[in-house]
Amino acid sequence: MKRERGEFHIVAGLGIGQYVPGDSFLHRLDPRFKLVLGASLAAAALIVQSLSALVLLFAAVTLTLIATGMPARLSFAALKPVAVFLFLVAVIQVLAVPQLRERARVLWEWRFLVITDRSLLAGVLLMGRFVVVVLGASLFTFTTSTTQLVHGAEQLLRPLQRVGFPAHELALVLHICLRFVPILAGELERLMKAQASRGADFGGGGRFSLVRRYRRLIPLFIPLVNQSLEHAYTLVEAMEARCYLAGKGRSSLLRLKARATDVLVLAAGLSLCCTALLLGRLEADAMLLELARSVVRAGG
Repeated sequence: MKRERGEFHIVAGLGIGQYVPGDSFLHRLDPRFKLVLGASLAAAALIVQSLSALVLLFAAVTLTLIATGMPARLSFAALKPVAVFLFLVAVIQVLAVPQLRERARVLWEWRFLVITDRSLLAGVLLMGRFVVVVLGASLFTFTTSTTQLVHGAEQLLRPLQRVGFPAHELALVLHICLRFVPILAGELERLMKAQASRGADFGGGGRFSLVRRYRRLIPLFIPLVNQSLEHAYTLVEAMEARCYLAGKGRSSLLRLKARATDVLVLAAGLSLCCTALLLGRLEADAMLLELARSVVRAGG
């Protein structure tokens, strides 16, 4: 039972694409405002060049996850499948990115491999950006159903329809993409169980178990693509049977109305993102480092 729970329960371990019903302030927030907040958070995490700014964003996302009552295991589940890949990319970032020695302090050097304080900071920033973006996306999908997402995206982009922008079609594509994440995970789980019943081993433990497991998943790629195409054809036939005509001339059953609470939460979120960008401008990392050196000198 432990082996099956650890290896085959893929859907239960998904961190993105699952909606968790609840009654928190974020669940009740207007989906249009959540879309703006999510885009602002992702942009701030990708733009900032300061570790202190990323720590601020990470703390804000983590505290929001706690406030909404999301379980920690589910919140950080999206980071587990790509943790090794992310670590390798960060190591490459540290070793391969050239750094100016006159502006950086060499921490370790062996032949052509050089690690400076700036290259190490670049690797940590890369991992921090990814963690903040993934946790923010998980928080968004936990508190927003696909129906709310479609209506929010469509009504947010509706003013652009006057210039020919396909707002409804884009919202529908977004809805389908998010809806297919748990569906494809379920199909992969079913294929793995079918192969395991025929004697396939997906790596239970020992050294390089993760590498062996990913290598055993490669033969499942073709049947997974076939299942995806079958789901796509079924969806197309269902839409044609219901005479779907895209967004032309369609009315909306659900009309969103902003409240004062929505505006306050949006203002707080945008203020947080602006504060993170301001920390990068003020070079807070350099000030914190200088403060730490001063403390060390005073103690010595």
